[in-house]
Amino acid sequence: MFIIRGVNVFPSQIETALLKTEASLPHYQIVLTRKSGLDRMEVRVEVTGEMLRDRLSEMEGLQRRFAHSIEQITSLHTDVIPRAARHDPAERRQGEAGSGPSQRFCVKPVTMAER
Repeated sequence: MFIIRGVNVFPSQIETALLKTEASLPHYQIVLTRKSGLDRMEVRVEVTGEMLRDRLSEMEGLQRRFAHSIEQITSLHTDVIPRAARHDPAERRQGEAGSGPSQRFCVKPVTMAER
């Protein structure tokens, strides 16, 4: 669990929101940053290859649906970035692959030097 702008957020809430939306795979990364003193959460979600080949307008619609689904569950506005699924499980970093929900995500705090 982590706290973003006073709201307790569990990774399982993010997973539930993402899996409600078509084209989502159960692999995602939560990136936490702080900008101008405010905590921010960005979710990078893997989507099926067919979705990445679609038109830009459809991809923007998918981003909005992901963000809306997360906002309904957590009450937080979240930036969502779809990305291509990795086909080789060996490419995943530790914490991103596995069989249980706790093994499907990676929380990555970003420092000021990384921006």
